[in-house]
Amino acid sequence: MSITTWWKKDGFIGLVLALVLLLLSGSDLIQSLERKAYDFGVKSASRVPSDKIAVIAIDEESIANLGRWPWPREIHAKMLDTLSAGHVKVIAYTAFFFEPQVDAGLAYIYKIADLAANSSLHQSPDADKLNTLLLDAMSSLNNDAKLSASLAAANNTLLAMFLNPGEAQGNPDQALPDYVQSNALTNVQLVGGANALPRATNKVFAPIASLGAKAMAMGHLNSFPDADGAVRSEALVVSYYDQYYPSLALMLAAKSLNLSAKDIQVNLGEGVRIGNLKVATDAQMQMHSFFYADRAGKPAFSVDSFYDVYSGKIPAEKYKDKIVLIGATATGLGTLQVTPTSSDMAPVLILAHSLSSILQGDYFVMPAWTSLVEFAVFLFVALYLIVLLPRLKAAMAAGVTAAIFVALLVTHFVLMTTQLLWLQLMLPAVLLLVGHLLLTTKR
Repeated sequence: MSITTWWKKDGFIGLVLALVLLLLSGSDLIQSLERKAYDFGVKSASRVPSDKIAVIAIDEESIANLGRWPWPREIHAKMLDTLSAGHVKVIAYTAFFFEPQVDAGLAYIYKIADLAANSSLHQSPDADKLNTLLLDAMSSLNNDAKLSASLAAANNTLLAMFLNPGEAQGNPDQALPDYVQSNALTNVQLVGGANALPRATNKVFAPIASLGAKAMAMGHLNSFPDADGAVRSEALVVSYYDQYYPSLALMLAAKSLNLSAKDIQVNLGEGVRIGNLKVATDAQMQMHSFFYADRAGKPAFSVDSFYDVYSGKIPAEKYKDKIVLIGATATGLGTLQVTPTSSDMAPVLILAHSLSSILQGDYFVMPAWTSLVEFAVFLFVALYLIVLLPRLKAAMAAGVTAAIFVALLVTHFVLMTTQLLWLQLMLPAVLLLVGHLLLTTKR
């Protein structure tokens, strides 16, 4: 057979198509199909979320009753005092406290105090009364001091920080405060090779010192959406120059088990270990979180209004020994995220799903060997198109192709829902369908 006739054969067309699709495996179209298949598997899988997690939502009802956001930090202080009295295990705030909250009246109180101290007023018979009144006013208007005192008294609250994504250049301008560095992960081993590195960051936004220093611990609340904008994973560890910091979910899991940052073992490129819990990740230390479905018309996690707890309508004893997550769900407060199961999920709820995934061991995995299996399946489909399909009659070819296609979809579905294993089979499925249609049309 001459070359001029061989290139017209079905086998040659199948070979060219396989090579083209192999080159396009990283394209937006193929990856979009993989993500859709992944989301379908997540929605179809069923697991029971941890009953240790409760969410207190800063919702529309709370805003309507307590005023516009941001609230005076005295409100957060009272909430911490209330929950501490209810013997909560651990509390986490997803709100950021990066800036001091200075009451407008406090500045004038300081000016009056300065005037009194540097004038004849301090010699007045009523000077002691004036000083007492000024001190009371300072204490009443200093909301940061109130929240700081409540954080110290509770000693069970974690705060969120944000690390700006991006490769670090040179050295940092200055060392991070001790209350930030105390959360760095030090038990770190490289087991996945030189390319197994977590997401890089180059700047840290942390709570102000008066609050951060009194927090039990801190973790990052970064999200790293996929190309389509959806959040499917949790970056358990990120790097900041030569340091590694945990996510808020990871640190929460550790604290709920009475462990600290030093007790978290990080195996770069493989996963983390918290006590007896082992969590597998991808090369970038990202866990493919499980997103739990609602059950019997009720949300996966207990969600109560901040105002109902704050006002005493819901007793704090409800949260005894619970992990309580406090964050905004009201429209306009923060950015709602797209996830496999929702188009508008609040960060505090994403945190709940990620935390439960860690504690329950519910997360999707992609072991290193899956890439070999995926290529083997692709090669099998390619050989089918090149060698076998051209030899089959139309009816037989349609039956065999349909059987292989169903087998690919069922395998993907079963592995996702029963083993929480993500095997990317959309590329060979596309090759099978396109190849069959192209060759049968040619005939």
